[in-house]
Amino acid sequence: MSGGMFISVDWGTTSFRSVLVGADGLAMDARESAAGIMSVQDQAFQAVLVEETAVWRRLHGRLPIVMSGMIGSRQGWVEAPYLPTPVDLTALGSSLVWIDGGPLSQIALVPGVETRDVTGVPDVMRGEETQILGALETSGRRDGLFVMPGTHSKWVWVEGGRLLRFQTFMTGEVFAALRGHTILGRLMGDNPQTFDTDGFQRGVVAGAAPGSPGHLLTRVFAARTHGLRDDWPPQQLESYLSGLLIGAELKSGAELGDGGRPIAIVANAKLTELYANAAGMLGLPIERVAENLAVAGHVALVRQGILEAHGGA
Repeated sequence: MSGGMFISVDWGTTSFRSVLVGADGLAMDARESAAGIMSVQDQAFQAVLVEETAVWRRLHGRLPIVMSGMIGSRQGWVEAPYLPTPVDLTALGSSLVWIDGGPLSQIALVPGVETRDVTGVPDVMRGEETQILGALETSGRRDGLFVMPGTHSKWVWVEGGRLLRFQTFMTGEVFAALRGHTILGRLMGDNPQTFDTDGFQRGVVAGAAPGSPGHLLTRVFAARTHGLRDDWPPQQLESYLSGLLIGAELKSGAELGDGGRPIAIVANAKLTELYANAAGMLGLPIERVAENLAVAGHVALVRQGILEAHGGA
């Protein structure tokens, strides 16, 4: 280990993000590529990691590596276990999976988390648990409801630093599927449309409106009928569909908390703005939290002494 430095890796399905972290816990350099796990041929994860970290290792020698995300899935390098809820996020370091990195230093892999709802249906996350730990560390919070928008949005309830329950909403993926692979997209054009505020707001209201779950399927079809009747232009149709799904997600996701605290949004600037606007329309208080918090989560684990406990990695 070189002066307390380490490499933080957030390795997802379609992206690879790595950060060189100094002994003070601050980022010294960062890299990002499209080398997500689904693009890696023949399970050559070690070779990808060697290439992605080559510059830093030439400058600083062998460095410990802490990884989280889909790299620990069944399709990844090594399948890390899912820890059942409730999970003490500060204790994630006691359940790390250690990988022999060959020419690299030892590699610590953060486990995922699983839960079941009241009917016994399972739900899982990989990588988000590390970001929630990072959110707690950077904000000083120990409690609250967190939403992590994306392809598969996660709503996470934390009390006293313990992840008690969460739910996944396939909002981003369902939008992409409806937009690109159903008849709804025919009237929206081939390319993404300019955001339309009015269409988005109409969608949020419709998505959060009372009714049975089946009502959402009817409201989805309005993204076609309003176009057929020439009520709305293509950009309004697309924004309506986005707002509809986000409104439905917010309405259900907010019920996971106790309603007494602002919802902390962990996302990039674009998604944060979308969700904040939609939440405001529904009277839901929100708090903006920085994005890319995997690094902060890894720093929190390193500060707990995980590397020293494993022989200095």
